[in-house]
Amino acid sequence: MFRRKRTEFRPDTVRRDVLGKLLLTRKQRLTVARWLLYSLVCLVALLLQDVVMSRFRIFGATLDLVPCCILAVCILQGGEAGCVFALVSSLIYYLSGSSPGVMVIPTLCILAVFGAIFRQAYLRQGFATLMLCLAVTMLLYELVQFALALFLELTRPDRLGAQCLGALLTLAVVPLTYPILMSIGKIGGETWKE
Repeated sequence: MFRRKRTEFRPDTVRRDVLGKLLLTRKQRLTVARWLLYSLVCLVALLLQDVVMSRFRIFGATLDLVPCCILAVCILQGGEAGCVFALVSSLIYYLSGSSPGVMVIPTLCILAVFGAIFRQAYLRQGFATLMLCLAVTMLLYELVQFALALFLELTRPDRLGAQCLGALLTLAVVPLTYPILMSIGKIGGETWKE
């Protein structure tokens, strides 16, 4: 009486690829790729800092590449997305064993978020504003770490000059990493909103 036609209903085809099951749009995949590349840059900075740059000292100062990369990424990406990256990457930096202590986590997070918010609220997008915000946050980072080490009696007061020199040496490397970070930041669209 009521017969079904065979062409009336066809089941969906089963996809066997992994990306089909994730259900990510193209923009979401590009965003994931951007954050993975930022993480890779921080990992390379960690390797350079621990393997190569730890052997060289200029007037008792060495480079702090990892905090500089974390702060630069957060300032470039803004307060919302950058604060999550700062939290996760500073935690990984502490767990790697090459950070100065556990206080690197809140120090980097707070300074990164305030630097990013200040840049977005009061300054224009560009290399000069990045350098200004990064210089202030790096100097504050070094001073906070020095004050904590002084409080815990891990250093002497006469090492303050070497600590500040380390921040300045690290800032000298930023022009080399700026094009890399900016090109990674353009993957998946611009985050800067006027």
